[in-house]
Amino acid sequence: MASELKIFSIYKIQNEDKYYLLRTERPSFSNSSQTQENLADKIEQNKREYILDQIGTSDNKNSKKNFDFIGEFQGCPIGDKLYLDNGNLELNIYYLETEFGQPWVIIGNANSETEFLTELSDDEDLLGLKPIGQPKQIKATFVTENDFDLSEIEN
Repeated sequence: MASELKIFSIYKIQNEDKYYLLRTERPSFSNSSQTQENLADKIEQNKREYILDQIGTSDNKNSKKNFDFIGEFQGCPIGDKLYLDNGNLELNIYYLETEFGQPWVIIGNANSETEFLTELSDDEDLLGLKPIGQPKQIKATFVTENDFDLSEIEN
């Protein structure tokens, strides 16, 4: 049985200097069923699309914003605030690319680049993702699926 998985995705509003860090959850599924895995992936993707749609129309219902996908992290990131049940917080986010290429990044919330890199160097699992390059720092609005009414989503 594959357990549920928290997925962190960074998006930037096109033509604006505004970032969002989304946390969604892929439900658990039977490892022996490709159909269940595909459904779990679709459920998570539908949540993500719904949240982006809500964010994109929150300022102006007549004008939808478009987003650029920056990167994704699956697992346990750096920073306690990324484990809160709810978001809607402006956070100082650092991310690093990995040897695995786009879209895979390592994500963390830290007060400084030094703090982020120290936490990273102390975490064997994160180092196993083979970070490369220099960390990028952004201010992002952190939102979770708990911040939205997902009952309208069709799976």
